[in-house]
Amino acid sequence: MHDQKHLPTRKQFVAVISGNALEFYDFLSFSFFAVNVSRVMFPAGAPGSALLLTLMTAGAGFGARPLGAILFGLLGDRIGRRPTMLATFALMGVSAIGLALTPSYAAIGVWAPVLVVLFRLMQGLAAGGDVGPTTAFLAESSPPEKRGMLIALQLVAMRIGVLGSGMVGLMLASVLTPAQLDAFGWRIAFAIGAGIVPLAFILRRRLDETLHLPESGPNVVTELDVRAYAAALLGVFGFLLAGATGDFLFVYAVTFLKIPVTNGYLLQMAAAATQIVGLLAGGWLGDRIGRQKVNFAMAVLAALTSLPLFRWGIAGGTLGQLALAAALLLLMATVSAAVAYAAFVEITPKRHRAGLVGIGYGVVVALTFGLTPVLLTRYMARSGDLSAPGYAFVVAAVLLGVSSVLLGKRAAPTLGKSSAL
Repeated sequence: MHDQKHLPTRKQFVAVISGNALEFYDFLSFSFFAVNVSRVMFPAGAPGSALLLTLMTAGAGFGARPLGAILFGLLGDRIGRRPTMLATFALMGVSAIGLALTPSYAAIGVWAPVLVVLFRLMQGLAAGGDVGPTTAFLAESSPPEKRGMLIALQLVAMRIGVLGSGMVGLMLASVLTPAQLDAFGWRIAFAIGAGIVPLAFILRRRLDETLHLPESGPNVVTELDVRAYAAALLGVFGFLLAGATGDFLFVYAVTFLKIPVTNGYLLQMAAAATQIVGLLAGGWLGDRIGRQKVNFAMAVLAALTSLPLFRWGIAGGTLGQLALAAALLLLMATVSAAVAYAAFVEITPKRHRAGLVGIGYGVVVALTFGLTPVLLTRYMARSGDLSAPGYAFVVAAVLLGVSSVLLGKRAAPTLGKSSAL
């Protein structure tokens, strides 16, 4: 029986997952305003050099994520979930506020790009370190029959961050001139993100510690099964590859399909809204049917339909057709993502959960979100084949399906209800 007195309030649950929302809001905002940041914060040189430096800075932030996952994941398993969540969120807030307030290159010279890189590294450390302790807290605070849904809220928060960044980007692009976006518009976007930090920090301070709460029941994992962990991590790779491809669609649509930037924001917002629905549906279905059954069925469907569906979406040349195709692709991917992530968390023993979840997730998110846009762009630029994102969705579905089969053979009793196919 789960101890009800340790269940967080709804406001506290929001505070727990707000770190992931802020992480993806910040990441997409930096991508949306990369050109504006490059003009203000980096020295002008060869055409495109400042933008390249800005994108490399964004990549440095992703490179710091695994380091943050190791540091704060291990701390979360040693000193507790609550103090670690407070530390990562404070660091995240400092990095967002610092970036918004950093003077321009014209004002302070080389210190401007130095500070931008420093704050991006801090953001990467904090974002990478926040995932393990917060996910462990959600799993340990949740009744077993609702655990899949509540763990899925961590992924829902990411999509809320993406949706929020798209809304802010669309609003700023609609009301400000290009010169105003360069001068202060991009700073407004980061300041808005930093604005949620104080309230969420206060709510996190009121959380109960879950590290030392006992876990009970027939399916409690006490020792790590390395092969099961590797199989579950394969599923994490699959759903993060699909997520990275989905987030790349803004750049893809604007750069390769030549749709207007404002329509690109609308596409990104529609994709994020669809993903929220898929994640909630996946969490609910996984708790009632079983993780493996849901994951396997959706992965097979996605593997068979993703490529023709994507090609249909780009064939019409209209925003509506592309948005519908993207919505269906991401709906399938996110239903699988919710159950795959819950399975990944559930096969970890409690005493190592924050570290194992945080490090595994941190390494994979750095690889997928750091490399997927670069590899897809390079492939399409060289080959002219605009179906590349469709290929990525197929690969993601195959990885999710293989993970489901392998994990079901080793750890079926832990995956929600009976998971036998």
